[in-house]
Amino acid sequence: MLSEDNRPMGLYIHIPFCSSKCDYCDFVSYSMDCKAQQLYLDALFTEIDMVKDRYNDRSFNSIYIGGGTPSFVYEGFIASLARKIYGSFHILEGAEFTIEVNPSSFTKEKFFEYVQAGINRISVGVQCIDEDVLRSNGRIQSLSNIKETFKILQSAEFPNVNGDIMIGLPGQTERDVLDTVKFLIKHNVKHLSIYALQIERHTMLYNKLRAGKIKPIKDETMLTIYNSVYRLLKKEGYIRYEVSNLARPNFESRHNKKYWDDSQYLGLGVSAHSYIDGYRYYNTKRLDTYIDNMAKGKTAVYSKEYISDEKRRTERIMLSLRTTEGLDLAKFKADFNEDLLRSRSEQIKKLIDLHMLELDGDILRITEDYYYVSNTIIMELL
Repeated sequence: MLSEDNRPMGLYIHIPFCSSKCDYCDFVSYSMDCKAQQLYLDALFTEIDMVKDRYNDRSFNSIYIGGGTPSFVYEGFIASLARKIYGSFHILEGAEFTIEVNPSSFTKEKFFEYVQAGINRISVGVQCIDEDVLRSNGRIQSLSNIKETFKILQSAEFPNVNGDIMIGLPGQTERDVLDTVKFLIKHNVKHLSIYALQIERHTMLYNKLRAGKIKPIKDETMLTIYNSVYRLLKKEGYIRYEVSNLARPNFESRHNKKYWDDSQYLGLGVSAHSYIDGYRYYNTKRLDTYIDNMAKGKTAVYSKEYISDEKRRTERIMLSLRTTEGLDLAKFKADFNEDLLRSRSEQIKKLIDLHMLELDGDILRITEDYYYVSNTIIMELL
């Protein structure tokens, strides 16, 4: 397939299996046995065979296996999948290869499998180290699981680990969050993703909220916690390169950055998304439909969307200003024939006067103290 964008692509593969669903989870996931997992792996192989020839002239420099809980699947699943990936696509030497794991299903045997499969980055879903908070939000891992996970990683001197942390879980305090951050720093985690809880419809947490069983944490409290976390990590030498992501120098997530810099990526598996040559593709969210379609040689894509210039313009502003690299106004003008300093002059001047935005040559970026309210700032410029 020919493309004007010759930058290396990203490859995302969704593993839709979990042992159970967390109260706040809105992702596509199922609790299934090994037989169902094998059927899914067979379906993934079929989808790979269906699409691989379209990408003969493209290269990939990042692979991301997400979920769900990829570490939940049986031993050997990931190794087989990795062999299929490397045998089907042009994966560049030194490509970043990430897998998400949950401490409750991560073992030494699976770790060795991942390393032998070529995985060089592991993302651990920690969220919080307070067991009461974990249990009350449906997380199945224990503090003991978490400690054992990092013992395995540290004993092998595995170099590139991400830790996911969530802010705003019911029952969680600022101390809980900071203790979790300190735990990850102590265990030499190179990258942290800090997510604010979003209570989505059709989740257990949403039902609890409607029933009055929980109260959401106030935005002001969330902001205070976020800023405390940021100050601690900055002091420890971590660099914030996107609103929710901080890393040691040279340990930014190559794959995640593709979602913010208009790079192309191919998504495979149930509910996966792709962004290729101006179109966004959406695979079916139904596991049974996905497996059935693959068995019949049908596409997994249930819809696609053309990303118009107007939508690309909006996304460029929104995604660029979430990063510390900021929005390149010269490139923006070249791509969209719009001088944003003129078309949004009043809004930009106001936000600069309020010290919410700063202009550094052709780069417009949100100032350090206002990243947490970036959405409010961005809306002023759309």
